[in-house]
Amino acid sequence: MFLLPKNLVSQVFGIFTRLRLPWISARARDWFAAHYQLNEEESEKPFSEYPNIATLFIRHLKKGARPIDPSAEVVSPVDGVLSQTGVFDNASQEMIQAKGKNYDLASLLRSEEMAKDFEGGYWATIYLAPFNYHRIHTPVSGTILSAHYCPGRLWPVNTGSVERVEGLFAINERLTTRIKMADGAEMLLVKVGATNVGRIALSYKEDWITNSSKLARQKSRLDWFPETSISLEKGAEIARFEMGSTVILIGNKKLREREPNLFKSKLNQAVQVGQRL
Repeated sequence: MFLLPKNLVSQVFGIFTRLRLPWISARARDWFAAHYQLNEEESEKPFSEYPNIATLFIRHLKKGARPIDPSAEVVSPVDGVLSQTGVFDNASQEMIQAKGKNYDLASLLRSEEMAKDFEGGYWATIYLAPFNYHRIHTPVSGTILSAHYCPGRLWPVNTGSVERVEGLFAINERLTTRIKMADGAEMLLVKVGATNVGRIALSYKEDWITNSSKLARQKSRLDWFPETSISLEKGAEIARFEMGSTVILIGNKKLREREPNLFKSKLNQAVQVGQRL
């Protein structure tokens, strides 16, 4: 994997998944659905109506398949497993990647300034498997303050890579959405790319798609601030993974003071969009 040109391989694989070749694309789609045991019952359309793997992967679900908990202030933005969580009670703002593997918030965001805004807060990592629903929803009601793109590699984010590759989440490509709640509490939703496609697309800024020609890679970080206010209700779709990957949630000190036990009860558990965290 160190020698493999992971970004190029991912682009090529992505092209293959988006092809619409008679018979071949349908057979590949059916193999993917069977191999990963996708749940057709909750899909918006029968699997046979998706022309290829790519459209199946970003499928919508039936209305009501993911009810949004009305009593929860913060809900899961994705389907997956909440694999790690922690608090920022030290100046280094260290985060756990795996046992013996740590990284810090500033390296994840590539911004010391933004990291300081989340001192005293907390974080959680949610891993998405190939069989999961891969659209991403806002975990809270609020206003989008900004988006940030960090070009990078596309290492796998499976258990083996997470346990071996130093600073994996701070190396891979990622898109961050910053959301401000009505009372000033804030959350960061960091979407991390992975091997095989690695494309992340935003619903609120359609010209941003990672691992594609739509985003320049010359700078270490690209920032965007909306010209007009973008307000979203909790559970609204915000982005999608076109294969893979991982979401990291970061809450600021104000949110932690109000919701001190957020994430704790879901550690090492499967979560779904709209469920209380």
